[in-house]
Amino acid sequence: MIPLDPEFVDSCPVENGFRMRGLEMTRLEVFVDAAFAFAVTMLVISFDSMPTSYNEVILAIKNIPAFVVAVIQLVWIWHTHNIWSRRFGLDSTYTVVLSVALLIVVLIYVYPMRLMAGGMFAWFTSDYLPSNFKLITLDELRDMFIFLSIGFVCLCIVFVLMYRYAAARKEALRLNELELHMTTTFQYQWLAGAAVGLIPIILALALPREYVPYSGFGFILLGLVFPLIGIKRAKSVPLE
Repeated sequence: MIPLDPEFVDSCPVENGFRMRGLEMTRLEVFVDAAFAFAVTMLVISFDSMPTSYNEVILAIKNIPAFVVAVIQLVWIWHTHNIWSRRFGLDSTYTVVLSVALLIVVLIYVYPMRLMAGGMFAWFTSDYLPSNFKLITLDELRDMFIFLSIGFVCLCIVFVLMYRYAAARKEALRLNELELHMTTTFQYQWLAGAAVGLIPIILALALPREYVPYSGFGFILLGLVFPLIGIKRAKSVPLE
């Protein structure tokens, strides 16, 4: 990679202490954005058709929470990739491979994310909010938790590799000490996220069958792990 021009780097706008080197949209980013838009469209058309009666309208309304949760997850993933692209502006064969790997994971898991979100609301509300997917046994639910968790672990690993790749090109990107520190922090956070993703798998395999529905609660730790790592790393931020 050819080192970035120092004048260009110094002219980049700064957001949250990070110089945005990739504000110019690349064809890769356009492709990724289009793929995420397609994934959201898949969530809309996968189960829903035009309601033809009052009861069907009510049923469609009850499916809104599951749809919203699934879209929020997709937007979170897209936003993470978007921020990475804006911060580093990397566009190489390796970044294409990683971005395609990310899209493969997302497109494979877009339906299961919606299904499990619907199942979660159905479980919490005793089927008042319906699920479009009916599991017959707890063993099938165990398999679904394992399948989804593997997908999340793969997602985290892709982001770890993205930030590691950027950190390895610190000289060419002219990352300062603060930016390198932040890049390393993001690696740690997503690596911890991958570890958290293993917890539902372990719970699904270890818990008695009647407690399998609680396996998914392992993901709650994400709300603790990410900020805790950020806080701990903030204490060692290098002085500029």
